[in-house]
Amino acid sequence: MKLVWGAASHVGMLRQQNEDAFIAEANVFAVADGMGGHNAGEVASALAIAGLQQAANVGFISAASLVTAINGANETIHQASGGPTEHRGMGTTLTALVPLPDTDGEPPRVVVANVGDSRAYLWRDNELKQVSADHSYVQELLSEGLITAAEARTHPRRNIVTRALGIEGDVNADSWVLPMVVGDRYVLCSDGLVDEVDDDQIALILRSQVHPQGAANQLVQVANDNGGRDNITVVVVDIIDEISVVAPVVEPQTPSTPRQFRVRLVVAAAVIIVMTAGTITAVGSYARGGYFVGFDGRGDDAQLVVFKGRTRQILWFNPTVQFDSGVQRQNVFPALADDIDDTPSYESLEKATAYVSSIRGVVDEQNSTEKTSG
Repeated sequence: MKLVWGAASHVGMLRQQNEDAFIAEANVFAVADGMGGHNAGEVASALAIAGLQQAANVGFISAASLVTAINGANETIHQASGGPTEHRGMGTTLTALVPLPDTDGEPPRVVVANVGDSRAYLWRDNELKQVSADHSYVQELLSEGLITAAEARTHPRRNIVTRALGIEGDVNADSWVLPMVVGDRYVLCSDGLVDEVDDDQIALILRSQVHPQGAANQLVQVANDNGGRDNITVVVVDIIDEISVVAPVVEPQTPSTPRQFRVRLVVAAAVIIVMTAGTITAVGSYARGGYFVGFDGRGDDAQLVVFKGRTRQILWFNPTVQFDSGVQRQNVFPALADDIDDTPSYESLEKATAYVSSIRGVVDEQNSTEKTSG
């Protein structure tokens, strides 16, 4: 048997940043949905995925080995959440699929594991089943018969999770070992999909899209079309028979004429130029994206300013000053100056300017008090 897969992730229609993360490789598939304060969610989800990838490099041999890797990721996130203020309390959901190595006397198997409300579905024999169990407040109400499935989809507290990586020092991950069956299709997704696309719609798309990448793309697109109120990430994994894989047809090659060679050379050069220009544009856009607060200089007379760009230089793109507060480092409380040295980042100039202006207001009030008392 062979695995083929596709994956897609989108920030959605309302959010400003994507706090989801995923991995889709031959020996590990996972989706993580981060939560927390400014930038904390994307840090937590990235740490979870990095932990799984590191464990996959060693290899998974059982359900227990996957759960151990998840516990390790939980510990890493929990420790990191005790660092910078903006990372405190961060956490992430996680749902994962891992194929197990063949063993004597055992059929090929996969392990599904999850923590939180990101889901794993199985599409088999034209029927969609949820493999994972949501760790959420609404799922508890549903399990107790206090609400219906239809009410659960629109419940105002549907996004409250009761279990997540990073919140506590220990976490209990649920896991299931399932036989690997040719024709099975697994879907791993964040709640940004299931909050916008019901199971019937998901089943319809899985039935109509033959290739997993096409299925992943369409699921994300429909979620956005239905509102896209959250980040959306989907990984689709198909189990197929290797014999059924269509091998590419290799046409016999004929020698190129000098003119054909020159044409191909020009085309290749043009492609390289376009790709290089596109890369530089993308890097420049990233390097100039966002704002951060810091001191413009190193001495006591360094000015408190708002920079546009990244805290570290990328290629030749340097951060530039967008707003000068007129406040010098020597006028700022030492503890606050130390916090500013960590270069807090903001999504907009308005938020960064408001933070700097509030510091200037404190300094001006202090100076006014000193003049009055003098």
